[in-house]
Amino acid sequence: MPSRNKIILLFSALFLSRLLFGLSQSHWADYDERQSYLTGLKFYTTGSWPYFGPDAAGSENSFYSQIPGALEGLAIGLPLFVLPIPEAPFILLNLLSAGGILLLAWYIHQRLPRLGFEWLCLWIAVTPWSLHYPTHISNMSYLFFSGVLFFIGFLESVPFYSLKVLSLPWANAWMGFSLFWIMQFHLSYVFLIPLAVFSLALQVQNQRSLRSLIFFFLGAALPFCLALPTYLRYGFNRVNSHAGFFTLLNWGNILSPHVLLSRFLSLACFEVPSFIGAHLSDRIHFLTQHPAILLPGAFLWIGGILQALILLFAWFKKGSEVSGWREIKLLLLGVLAMVYGSFWLTLKPPLSHIYFVFFPLIMIYSCYVWNFFGGGRRAGLFAKAFVILGVCFQLGYAMAAAPQDSFWRQRGLVAQAMAEKNYHLVGERSQGSLY
Repeated sequence: MPSRNKIILLFSALFLSRLLFGLSQSHWADYDERQSYLTGLKFYTTGSWPYFGPDAAGSENSFYSQIPGALEGLAIGLPLFVLPIPEAPFILLNLLSAGGILLLAWYIHQRLPRLGFEWLCLWIAVTPWSLHYPTHISNMSYLFFSGVLFFIGFLESVPFYSLKVLSLPWANAWMGFSLFWIMQFHLSYVFLIPLAVFSLALQVQNQRSLRSLIFFFLGAALPFCLALPTYLRYGFNRVNSHAGFFTLLNWGNILSPHVLLSRFLSLACFEVPSFIGAHLSDRIHFLTQHPAILLPGAFLWIGGILQALILLFAWFKKGSEVSGWREIKLLLLGVLAMVYGSFWLTLKPPLSHIYFVFFPLIMIYSCYVWNFFGGGRRAGLFAKAFVILGVCFQLGYAMAAAPQDSFWRQRGLVAQAMAEKNYHLVGERSQGSLY
């Protein structure tokens, strides 16, 4: 591990680069981003308690609901009180994001010491799914840091996964805190409940310390207290009406396991297409319109597909000199089966962002796979060149996207709304919203 000064320098570089990236491609015109920012801006300009957070809208069936809890409004609104500039929520978000990268890289390095800590940080930071979501304001962005906390806590709370680098009480506290944090940002928290129950039940079965179990609830207490006012005012039935997403059997999802599998594994790969256009023609047009990133983009596009294929076939590798490989790959299989089964019963298609919360686990699995290739000098040089090329591409992408997507295009209007304490200047909350 590098020295403390190097870690501080690395954290500062990650934070500043991600902050600038997020501000340059904030996608302000997107529904989710504008509504998320409005949730915090309304809290700042009116002082009213944000009883509800993100919208849970179903475009498939015109279903509308809201996620209970004040966390989104506070996470976006409180930074505006501390530093009254429009960029303040981006600053807090990217502090969390950079911290999540360091924490995840540290934990992977503990499992796989042969993988360099600095290069792990750089790879995690430049991977599209860790860069394009957790750097700009949307409810999904706040799942990154909390997801890292949850999976480190979960792995360290289960004896056959644990490295003993985190005490059991702290592991439980991280699980409880992150689960109830995620619960107020995205409905994907339901995926994590079985894992948390499995861990706690195993601890009870093994008669582990009751004090350690209490720490799970202590960790959950703070985020739960921020949701409690909503339940007290509106009741439990009113705020949990998400049944509009349910269907008996979605045969389209049942018959498309390959779609889910490819998207699931691609979360930890250099998946270029999802972030440069909605359709193949849009993606090709974007690259051809920006010649500086055309060749890197094409190479990384192909490389990302090959990465996903390698992750798939590497699962069948039986033996490994690295401990934990069998346990991690079986855990990933179980999680994938759970996610696949859940899409049998929902109208939602298996879009990647719905299970983005599993990014840390998939990244850990992928690093086990890359560790198989880490012994040769050529493989190491190729991996480093691939990462550096990814950095160059993302820099070029940010410069290309900034004229259209930069948050600074809307900054004046947001600043005016803050000065006049009138969030309506920026936009209106969703029709039918309770906050």
